[in-house]
Formats: sequence, C-alpha cells, structure tokens
Amino acid sequence: MIYRTKAFVRSLGLALGLLLVADLSWAADPYPTRTIRWVVPWPAGGVADTQARIIADQLGKALGQQVMIDNRAGASGVLGADAVARSKPDGYTLLYVSPNEQAIAQAIGLEVGYDAAKDFTPITQFLRRPAVLVVNAALNVRTVAELVALVKAKGGTMSYGTPSVAHFNHFVTEVFNRRVGIKVPAVPYKGEAPMITDLIGGQVDYGFGFATTVDPVVKAGRLHALATTGASRSPQLPDVPTFTELGMPEVEMTIWTGMAGPAGLPPKIVERLQVELSKILRNPATRSRREFADSEIIASKPEEFRVFLAAERMRWVKLVKETGIKVQ
Repeated sequence: MIYRTKAFVRSLGLALGLLLVADLSWAADPYPTRTIRWVVPWPAGGVADTQARIIADQLGKALGQQVMIDNRAGASGVLGADAVARSKPDGYTLLYVSPNEQAIAQAIGLEVGYDAAKDFTPITQFLRRPAVLVVNAALNVRTVAELVALVKAKGGTMSYGTPSVAHFNHFVTEVFNRRVGIKVPAVPYKGEAPMITDLIGGQVDYGFGFATTVDPVVKAGRLHALATTGASRSPQLPDVPTFTELGMPEVEMTIWTGMAGPAGLPPKIVERLQVELSKILRNPATRSRREFADSEIIASKPEEFRVFLAAERMRWVKLVKETGIKVQ
C-alpha cells in the first residue's frame, strides 16, 4: 500500500511536472514565428515611410523575423488604419500611427470605418517633430513676410500643397494662412514625397514638409525654407527661424508618430514590441541618423501612449472647433 502510494505520488508529481513544462513552453512560445506586416498609411519615399523602414529593419533583427512595410496610402491615413482595425489581433499586422488617422480625421468630420479610441491597441509613441514651411525657389521668396506679400499681391493665382486632405500639414498650413490673413486653395496629394516633387516643379507654390525630406532640396537651392513649427530651430536647418521667433507662437505645432495594433492585442506581444522598439529608438546609432535629426524621441510605455492619445483626440476636436477649419 505504501509502495503504491509512493508510486502514485511519483506519478502525480511527474504528471504535474509535465503540465508545468507544457505550460511554460506555451508561455514562452516565441513571437513572432513568421513575417510581421507593418502598415504604413503613406506612400513610399516620404519621411514616415523612411523612418518606418529604418525601425522595421532593426525590429526584424531583434525579433528574428522580417518586418515587412505595407504602404497603404489614401484618405489621410484612414485607409491603412481601417485595414489594421479589421485585422486579427495576433501581432502580425501592425499600424504606423500619427495624429492624422488617430485624431484629426474624425475631429474634422471625415468618414472613417473605425473608432480610433476603441479599435486599436497602443504600443508606443516614437517621437515628435516639427514641420518646415518651404516655397518654390522660382518665387525668389526668402522670408515669411515676403511670401505673405506675394500671395496678397497675386490674389487667387497661387496654391499650396498638402500630403493629403486633413493631414497634419494641411491643418498647419490653414492655421498659418489664417494667422497671416491670406486665403489660398489647397492641392492635396497622396503623401509628402509627391507633394514635394510638384512643389519643386512649380505646380504648387508653397507648403509644409519635414526637415528629413526637404533638407536635401533646400540645400540644393530647389526650395527655400522660411520657418519651422518647432519650439527650437531644426539641427538640419539651423539658419531657419521658428514661427515663435517670428512672433507667431500659434503656428508652433509638432507631429508625432508611433505604433499600434488592432484592438485586443495580447499584453505579452505589446510588451515585447514596446521593449524592442524602445531599445531601437534610444540607440545612439538610430538617433544619429539624418532621418531622425529633427525628432524628439519619446519611446513611451503602452499606457502612457493610451493616455496621450485620449488627450490628443480631445485637443484636435477643440482646435477644429476654435479655428472653424473644414474639409470641403
């Protein structure tokens, strides 16, 4: 009887041990085991796409699986965001996020197929960066005052470019136009890169880009940079004043970016991604890249990002109401 009891205990212990091992094996199940698709809701070639590809390459190495960029441009980021919101929350479909599809689109009245507050799982906020007011070099304009005088002199013959309808840069341009008292029609594009191309070619006269994109063409003399929307001057364009320096603090605005997944993304996957992304963003090798030179690194925790997003949505609703900006 004692022998049988001991045998039973040993058998029970073995069974429990096997269960424990199985449980630990499940808990340690590696993520990812296949390619991750990271939806960037902007076309290839722009600053968002460029920064995302740098991060994706390093994230893929850290995770041991490829992180593939999927450019889904259109509707100010809404098309790409909608695709991710409808995807399975397994960590294999992620979204590059910004104020455009997470706050501005709904605040300004665009029809979207998702609820930004409920249909995504925040992972981390990457960074913040200012925008740069640039003009076609053929206009021979070197200051904001000269641009304003030219617009007023030419009446309604000038236009400005925006990466998309209701894009952050669209909003910043309208804030600027109202501040200086000019009315200029917007020409929307499907991303920053095609907008800059047409700006260089003279199809539009001015617009807001990002230092990462405009710095090379400004230095080549093909565009002139007039002012930046940051709190301090851009390291890439140190001779360009801020709008605050020019007495226009209302135009001091910065865009942010980050990563999110569909609603219901498992906490362990969220934590793994945030930890690896934080390492990448805080790595001096990443921060020293030209593509990140004008950016303030944030690398927030998921809950911090969630709180920030809630406040950001409220802020944009307020800004839209205060300015009366509408998308026609």
